Amino acid sequence: MQFTDNLPVFVCDMCGSCCRMSPISVLPHEVIVLEELAENLGVEVRFVHGYVVYEAVNDVNLAFSYVMQLISDKCPFLRENKCSIHYIYKPYICRSFPYIPRHVKYSIDDVNRYIMASADYGLSLACHVVKKDREVLEKHAYSPNILTHYLKGERAAAIEAENARAILLLALSKLWRDGLVDIKTSKPGALAINLYEFLRRFYPDLPSVLGMDKVAVRMRKWFKAY
Repeated sequence: MQFTDNLPVFVCDMCGSCCRMSPISVLPHEVIVLEELAENLGVEVRFVHGYVVYEAVNDVNLAFSYVMQLISDKCPFLRENKCSIHYIYKPYICRSFPYIPRHVKYSIDDVNRYIMASADYGLSLACHVVKKDREVLEKHAYSPNILTHYLKGERAAAIEAENARAILLLALSKLWRDGLVDIKTSKPGALAINLYEFLRRFYPDLPSVLGMDKVAVRMRKWFKAY
């Protein structure tokens, strides 16, 4: 018998607390999905861009991340304490909670024209389920694969998010090396545009690579039945 056999597995009880906790961090392509969902549901959404770099060829700032603001102190998609888009498209960070990035660091290599990101993930003690399991988890804090056991689906969602982030940055890095863009630090006052929307001009298959085509199919089916 493995030691993990007696350990709990995280199970979200859908209390809705995390939907009221703080603004929701999303990647550029997620903004497009959430805006379309909001339009069809008649929901107000507000996005504020996060980290940006300056792209000199087009004189724009490229937004690498966004934050969806809370409306009336809750996620705009929260209805009757339930996620109204749970089965259509749930953002990466919502699927990975309580395993969330404490910090995301972007690195720009001007010599090799390469952009990378590293994310530091951790377990949020703001989740009351985690608080309940905390004592048991701390006893096995140094055991191998403890979080993999406890957060099966949540860790998978976090990996999916970082893979998507890497795809976007690799695509931009290639354009930089090919001389099609010129990346610098952010420029105050320059228009900030969505990195995903910018990249689609050069990579028509990017939606498919990121699985956006499958999301679009789900959305069409749902809108038809809604």
